[in-house]
Amino acid sequence: MRRGSIKNRILDYWAGVPLLNALATFRRRRQRPASIRRVGVMCSPALGDTLLVSGAFRDVRRHYGNAVEIVHFCMKTNLAAAELLHAPDRRVVIGLTDPLGTISLMRAEKLDLLLDFSSWQRLTAFYSMMSGARFTVGFSTAGQHRGCGYDLQVEHRDDRHEVDNFRALLAGMKIRTGLPPKLFLPPGAPSLGCFADASDIIVLHLWASGQRSWLREWPEDRWIELAQTLAKPNTVFAITGAPSDLPRIEPFCTRMTAAGLVAYPFLGTDGFRSLAHLLLRARVVVSVNTGVMHLAAILGVPTVSINGPNRNGRWGPVGPRAIGVEAPGEGCGYLHLGFNFDGHATDCMERITVPMVAQAVADAVAQAVAIPEAT
Repeated sequence: MRRGSIKNRILDYWAGVPLLNALATFRRRRQRPASIRRVGVMCSPALGDTLLVSGAFRDVRRHYGNAVEIVHFCMKTNLAAAELLHAPDRRVVIGLTDPLGTISLMRAEKLDLLLDFSSWQRLTAFYSMMSGARFTVGFSTAGQHRGCGYDLQVEHRDDRHEVDNFRALLAGMKIRTGLPPKLFLPPGAPSLGCFADASDIIVLHLWASGQRSWLREWPEDRWIELAQTLAKPNTVFAITGAPSDLPRIEPFCTRMTAAGLVAYPFLGTDGFRSLAHLLLRARVVVSVNTGVMHLAAILGVPTVSINGPNRNGRWGPVGPRAIGVEAPGEGCGYLHLGFNFDGHATDCMERITVPMVAQAVADAVAQAVAIPEAT
């Protein structure tokens, strides 16, 4: 299922809801197994969600120990993030739009327990039901009609951070929670190209992904004004993005150069590996609310998230040196599942001023100086 596709989401709802309810009618909820040797975990295909769930995966590992094999069912869309999770023993790449292949792969694992951390997709709930696992746990999310097929339903709520929703799902299984998200970087330093010898790097991530992504983007003129405020004589700005963002990144770099700044594109070609090493060298990362922001925050890099439709208490950055800037006034911070834009304010990002973000940068950098041991 392509993330941000309205067509796929509508199909997922109108086909998935009756299918799940029909199947659940003939299914009896089971008791959790007394002995668990193989645990499957699955989450949303979004990169940010995958990074945030790393803490819950660590909780699962701590609870069951090394005697249990943990299998992560991921998708191509979130593979770059999945490669940085070190709690699972193995990854199995499934295709959300390949029901026969996905069900076959999942059933072959002969799972004792399947934990589904996705929150709204009916398709992942369907795969959980058809996985062959002896016991399944997943979210019951208001308005999504997806929880009927799990052996254990856990309420997914919009008044707490997604990390706390993940912990609530584990708490339903009497699993102790509380480990923060943490990532593993494979050994070896990749080439950083023109940034390899830079002594002062600031990373800017301007573009979001998913449905109506433009409503989560900050005006370019303000990015340039912010960069002028933060720049030192030796500062090099890394403008990050997906390969599909290059047609926008290159003209923006040209604008930065015209403003007297040094800026180059950075497109990682090896998933998140090179990008993670770049972020770790940055003085600060300023980003819209997206996967790159979560990556930087979890890595412990001084990070500022420009939120707008998102709010800190629901989707804000999680990390020791991370600060989220929220839009002032009423009507913003409304996003719950990533697509509930209808009927809400469309000017949230425009309400956030350059001085607001500049102050957050100063505070994040000051936190980094105050707690240099955090990594």
